[in-house]
Amino acid sequence: MSRNGRLFRRLRRLLPEWTPDNAEKVAIYTSEVIPARTLPLYDPDSTPSTWNERMANGEYAVHFSGFEDVPEGTPPFCLVFRSVEDAEAYATAEVARRPGLRCRVYDHDGLAGAPLRELRGRDFRDSSDISPHFRRWGGWVLFGGGLLLFCADWIVDFRWLWPSMVGSRMILPGAVLVVTDVFIWIYERHRRTYPVGERGA
Repeated sequence: MSRNGRLFRRLRRLLPEWTPDNAEKVAIYTSEVIPARTLPLYDPDSTPSTWNERMANGEYAVHFSGFEDVPEGTPPFCLVFRSVEDAEAYATAEVARRPGLRCRVYDHDGLAGAPLRELRGRDFRDSSDISPHFRRWGGWVLFGGGLLLFCADWIVDFRWLWPSMVGSRMILPGAVLVVTDVFIWIYERHRRTYPVGERGA
């Protein structure tokens, strides 16, 4: 096991026992022993300009939910590490140091699917995410309900009109949620079939 792998496992064991002072020290230590490079999320002066297209195969990026500790005016960025263990070790230390933070780890495929890892501080709250449960059931309810309403009006030669109008407005957002959920399921299945570190081998 690598030194950074041992560090990561120790961080996970100590996480429930950390105090703010210990978390600060561990975060500083982690940043010193695990090298990373800073990558702007978008750089119009670079070709290619997006962050994941400037990563090499086998690199892993840590994305942050906020940038409170950086100078004002600093463009959004991610930190890129040479292994997923390094990225997770750093993210683990950061969410312990900043309990309101969320860190997500992505590979060079970018935001094409769900993050490889997600670590949340104990105080992190995010109301912007659509939960998988809502995406799945909400999508099917909207799509199925809209289709039933539309078909009911179609059977009576659209005499009622309102079912087809309401149904047509339910079908599109429902289809978007269902298709999104299917793509995420396919991506997760592919990731389980080809674990991190084995893809592209």
